Amino acid sequence: MKFLLTLLVLLGLTTQIYAQKVFATVNGEKITINDINMMLTAFKEKRAFSELPEEQRKLIINQTIESKILQQNAKKEGIKNDPAYIAAFNAFESKMLVEMWMKKAFKDVKVTQKEIEDYYNKNKSEFDKKEQVKARHIVVEKKDEALDLIKKLDNAKGDTQKEFIKLAKAHSIGPSAPKGGDLGWFAKGAMLESFWKEAKSLEENNYSKKPVQTRYGYHIVFVDAKQPAYTVKLETIKPIIENKVKMQKFQSVVNSKIDKLKKEAVIKR
Repeated sequence: MKFLLTLLVLLGLTTQIYAQKVFATVNGEKITINDINMMLTAFKEKRAFSELPEEQRKLIINQTIESKILQQNAKKEGIKNDPAYIAAFNAFESKMLVEMWMKKAFKDVKVTQKEIEDYYNKNKSEFDKKEQVKARHIVVEKKDEALDLIKKLDNAKGDTQKEFIKLAKAHSIGPSAPKGGDLGWFAKGAMLESFWKEAKSLEENNYSKKPVQTRYGYHIVFVDAKQPAYTVKLETIKPIIENKVKMQKFQSVVNSKIDKLKKEAVIKR
């Protein structure tokens, strides 16, 4: 705990130091942490400047200096008066004004516990999870091959799943063979109906006693685990519901604001 507190204090001091630090001056113009952070954003760097290796920090500072030099030169050459620059700047400003208003409006939207509960109760079907099976299979071309493999599983000693995986890797012609026939989790509709029925009928850690024929060949199914149908509990899904409700309320706020402003505005077409 003492170490953690010390670390937090050091991090806080580092932040304060960088907030006041002048990294360089270019023709008398200071380069501060704000300039550095803008460069980090441009490079989509998620780490803070203080977290970067020393060589990378030097590189970022140098790139920021170069950028500042180019900015100063552009001003000297009158780029600010260029019609293309003015149009681009105005377009950017218009976009940012709307985005910042949207951001503030969204932040101001509050969602109550009752609103979350009401949404959950009215839309429970959204949170229904189908029955699922986690299974693997061995698929071969001929029925006799499948029957022979089932006999080997019947005679296997020890861990049946391990034996199944070994046989799948050695004999299965399906694309899942290198993974021991692993098909992962699936629900009704994801597999052929005959395959689904066989998987659903088996208990966990059990395999087919008769091969299942499909257009792909003869399958031996092994069930690793089963998950019955259920509805996700409110506590688990609460943050997602809160965001959904907030988005709905936010959209309503925006629409109402637009309607109000349009009525007050003088619009000529």
